[in-house]
Amino acid sequence: MTMKKFLVYLTWFLVPLIIIAYVADVFISRYLPKQNDYAVGEFPVWSDLFGGRVNSDIVIYGNSRAWVQFDPNIISDSLTTTAYNLGIDGYGFDMQYLRHSILLQYNKKPKLIIQSVDVFTLEKRTDLYNDDQFLPYMLFNKEIKNVTQNYEIYNHWDYEIPLVRYYGKNTAIKAALRMLLFPSNNPVMRMNGYQGQDKEWNNDFDEAKRKIGSYKVKTDSALKRLFEKYLKECQRDHLNMIFVYAPVYIEGQKFISNGGEIIDQYKSYSKKYKIPFYDFSNDSISFQKNLFYNAMHLNKKGSVLFTNQLVKTLKDNHSLD
Repeated sequence: MTMKKFLVYLTWFLVPLIIIAYVADVFISRYLPKQNDYAVGEFPVWSDLFGGRVNSDIVIYGNSRAWVQFDPNIISDSLTTTAYNLGIDGYGFDMQYLRHSILLQYNKKPKLIIQSVDVFTLEKRTDLYNDDQFLPYMLFNKEIKNVTQNYEIYNHWDYEIPLVRYYGKNTAIKAALRMLLFPSNNPVMRMNGYQGQDKEWNNDFDEAKRKIGSYKVKTDSALKRLFEKYLKECQRDHLNMIFVYAPVYIEGQKFISNGGEIIDQYKSYSKKYKIPFYDFSNDSISFQKNLFYNAMHLNKKGSVLFTNQLVKTLKDNHSLD
């Protein structure tokens, strides 16, 4: 067989496979992100970002302490504006910056960024937590690739060849099929990105304290450089911003051995870039255990109380003017 014939046969063999793989990829990537309760409920937020549906005057950035503690609906109602919570569960600033970049690419520029900061904002996790949340969006997507490939879960081909990244992801594929077959069984989990937690105090903190006594946060130098890059970009592009350090249960604050040093770092950024810093770590909320479901996270009752106090602070300081 000549090389020419071999290439013709190979083409006839590969083309149908590529077409089938692409069609299957499109199907899964279309129905999977419609599942509101999959991947810790992150799909609606990613879809709103890429679909240009955030488009809010106020956006909230941060980790899970933003996601469950800043109620954008209270903010929008109280300030007669639009607000959206872009807090992402489990991640430091690298993933928060990814959402910021996508927001500016596909949505209008916000009038105010509420940047939730805490002891974990500049700490780099070693694993790609909740990695299924990226599946429907990562094909041919350089922004997601640049951030997620650093965690060594997905390889080059997962971003470049249809269907490859879904290999072994049986739960995700079943979720897409379930969405196709039972679309009505899909309760809304988040409202404009926010999901209040109707929970009571659990034993997470007590168990952690029993095991290790205290914890010293290790800030990541690369994340610190990225954070300053972000602050400079926002300053250059005239994006108004405030820092907010949400309440932390007082015993949880004592558990972090270098928490004061990290707060001082944010104060330094605040002074250097002239960004207002509202620190609620010593607010009365931080001393009320019944308002938390663990040491770092307010329950829904606590988040409503905190968000109303934040709104008052925004009004008193004319943050939207």
